[in-house]
Amino acid sequence: YVSYFGAVFITSLPVLVLKVICLLLPADTHSLQVLLPLTYRSLFAGVYCDLSVDGIGTCWPRSAAGELVSRPCPEQFNGIHYNTTNRVYRECQVNGSWAARGNYSQCCPFSLYFLFQRKSKVHYQVAVIINYLGHCISLGALLLAFTLFMRLRSIRCLRNIIHWNLISAFILRNATWFIVQLTMNPAVTEKNQVWCRLVTAGYNYFHVTNFFWMFGEGCYLHTAVVLTYSTDKLRKWMFICIGWGIPFPIIVAWAFGKLYYDNEKCWFGKRAGVYTDYIYQGPMILVLLINFVFLFNIVRILMTKLRASTTSETIQYRKAVKATLVLLPLLGITYMLFFVNPGGEDEVARIVFIYFNSILESFQGFFVSVFYCFLNSEVRSAVRKRWIRWQDRHSIRSRVIRATSLPTSPSRVSFHSIKQSSNL
Repeated sequence: YVSYFGAVFITSLPVLVLKVICLLLPADTHSLQVLLPLTYRSLFAGVYCDLSVDGIGTCWPRSAAGELVSRPCPEQFNGIHYNTTNRVYRECQVNGSWAARGNYSQCCPFSLYFLFQRKSKVHYQVAVIINYLGHCISLGALLLAFTLFMRLRSIRCLRNIIHWNLISAFILRNATWFIVQLTMNPAVTEKNQVWCRLVTAGYNYFHVTNFFWMFGEGCYLHTAVVLTYSTDKLRKWMFICIGWGIPFPIIVAWAFGKLYYDNEKCWFGKRAGVYTDYIYQGPMILVLLINFVFLFNIVRILMTKLRASTTSETIQYRKAVKATLVLLPLLGITYMLFFVNPGGEDEVARIVFIYFNSILESFQGFFVSVFYCFLNSEVRSAVRKRWIRWQDRHSIRSRVIRATSLPTSPSRVSFHSIKQSSNL
């Protein structure tokens, strides 16, 4: 420890030398704040907190009043090693004195740090299982919904054709997701071969088509409800151009941007300072915002002009709006999560983000199938009629089989013939 003569010697040193001594002090050195005389404060204009070392051994540089100063966590204290990548904070108060204590809440021992690392690894593994499970359930539900729309020709109107194409886009996106998961690995991405870049481009293309077919849903509802145009004037090819056509040149432009400016790692991720991904992300955000505007107008009209209307068409519009009101925020939330990905410092926030994003992202196709197909009254009515017809045919066939399998005696035959002759 520093003696009185040591204190006198320190007060005679320049501030720069004192800073060097401060940085070289061992971790268990007591605070030097008592050794720094008030004469040092008169050397500087304004109000400042003097250079200091706290009781734990953290060196706090001269700082302006009101400033929150951060320093790395100590390497060692009381024989315990700490993770120095985290920070400790201490406030320089307005009166030029340091706060009594620093905030060491983020400084955890390496044993706890490795424990957090192991926990994070477990959470990532659980998230992978959730992703696979969610995409399997979604793909199964989407294929069932696709089959229903394909088989039920009686409900094949433009509105349901749009639903059908949206479901098809989700099927293709889920299928390419499985292809990406099964084929991509660090060795493949490092080679950056043509086929893996095409897989990435295909996945992003179907990702964009999801948003543009949702945009098609919004366009149809907005045209039918707000603009009060007859839906007979709308053509299927218009929506096919919107849903399948517009995303294609967008992805082609993105692919050229990747090829010339970020041609690495199978086009996954992005290089710092290169913003080619916004070529396709920008249109997705744009149609998402336009759809929110559409929904606002549609809900406003339905709440005012069409409230008293009870026609079957209006009822279908209301149900479609309800489905879109649920699905559009769902799609938007999952996409906007990519822009608010929490950093690596907050362990709890990162774990919550992992689970929240995994569940919403993987079960999107399931939600689309439920709201646009399984809860669709037209689909349910058509399925019910098909089921009743099948039961009738099955019961008639069963009666015929039972009748033909019964043994016939001469008395029964003669009685039957006598009955027929009497009727004649």
